[in-house]
Amino acid sequence: MKTNYRNNSPESYIMDTEETTVSVNIWILGQNQYHEFIAGEHNILFVTSGSLICSLQGYIDEDIGSGRMVFISMGSRCCISTTEGVSLICLKPGDILNLYNYPFYSQRQKSNNKKSENKLSVLQFTPLITAYVDYLKWFLQSGFNDPLYFGIKTRELFQLMSISYSLAERTFFFQALISSDKKFSDLIYKNYRQASSIRELATMSCYSLSGFEKRFLKVFGVSASRWIALRRADDIYHEITKTQKSIKQISFDYGFSSVSHFHKFCKTKLGLSPGYIRKQLRDR
Repeated sequence: MKTNYRNNSPESYIMDTEETTVSVNIWILGQNQYHEFIAGEHNILFVTSGSLICSLQGYIDEDIGSGRMVFISMGSRCCISTTEGVSLICLKPGDILNLYNYPFYSQRQKSNNKKSENKLSVLQFTPLITAYVDYLKWFLQSGFNDPLYFGIKTRELFQLMSISYSLAERTFFFQALISSDKKFSDLIYKNYRQASSIRELATMSCYSLSGFEKRFLKVFGVSASRWIALRRADDIYHEITKTQKSIKQISFDYGFSSVSHFHKFCKTKLGLSPGYIRKQLRDR
């Protein structure tokens, strides 16, 4: 296993490369809020207060209250709506998920598990998981942000899940991995930014346009054009909030004809102008 080394005097830490793929964030959603996104990675959402309605293609909409968690697989189009304020923790386990072989749980029981009548992958917290989430939330709220720590906590989660839930319950939770077409989805994530059109992306994927659109809809649960529009908005939001690029540079990088057109896009797709999104981040 490869390692990266980071020196923090007077101590040194050894970080497995898998740790760097993990991210953890707190989401705060207001009353009567609607949020739609394409999951760029596998997500585990822990609802810590309030309740939300979660919609995923092919599954029955579910009201998820405090003390429950839901798994959202990479590439899924997810819609979240609220009737009250909601707080949740979003954990992206990255490569650590693969180390714990959850996809193989599903493969072994595939014949006995028919996607649980299209129910979402939701589990109730056990006392162990409640204590885990409370501890994680405390560290996040204190501003602590160390990839090594969160990698360790992700490994701990999977260990606690093996204690807290039966194999059947864990299989149910990760059921979306049964139908994941990793080879195709990896190809899309690798190429979609370089393609100037759906037809070009289909060609890069060695498909006819009609065959590509059918395969895409089957794997991602949404049309290619809709998926790419949502991913583009998500990528732009990341550029605004996570980089030091100027608004003008981001606008140019994403092919907008003018900054005013870029502002209009952000207000339509993200709800706010790019400058105001950055201002909100600074004011937190």
